Amino acid sequence: MARPVEPRKACRVAERSAGRPRDPEADNAILTAAFELFLERGLDGTSIEQVAKRAGVTRATVYRRFATKEDLLFSVIELPRTVAALDPERMAAAPPEETLKGWAALMSTPQSVLLLRRIVGASADNFELMRRYWELFIAPRRAVLYDVIRPGFPPGTDLSLVVDMVGGALFYRALTRPERNTPEELETYLYKVLHQVGYRP
Repeated sequence: MARPVEPRKACRVAERSAGRPRDPEADNAILTAAFELFLERGLDGTSIEQVAKRAGVTRATVYRRFATKEDLLFSVIELPRTVAALDPERMAAAPPEETLKGWAALMSTPQSVLLLRRIVGASADNFELMRRYWELFIAPRRAVLYDVIRPGFPPGTDLSLVVDMVGGALFYRALTRPERNTPEELETYLYKVLHQVGYRP
């Protein structure tokens, strides 16, 4: 016959079964440390051990939240505050000019540009990384962007091609210019490119 579990032990068993509540401070420390290390060293140069050490937590604490470095990377992609303007739900409800302004602001942030360079660089040897970046970050925003710019184009316009052209031009300018682009400069450039491909809001 099994021995009854003492009340205190029963509580501890229940706690373990339910799982410990997440610690917001630990979450923030891990994401901040990972963001800094990815910028400094890239994906290949960053390890879970390094993230744990900088965050002041154990490796187990990190692994309980993120199974792989890639999972951790995709959680820190949205850390820059300017990404909030490109939340798909917010984009769908906001005026088009707010979304375009947010897009330009994001690509003018040095941290965002460096992170994008790190992702593109790592993708040369790890295309799965780019595929996941496309699915998790780019595709949901791209789908909403079609509706944002649709009123400014004649019926029948291939909006997928428009977004390719405009996004490619904006990324090229942000990634290849050694000087820092201000949000205002990139916003002006963005509207010029849109105008050239027929955008008339």
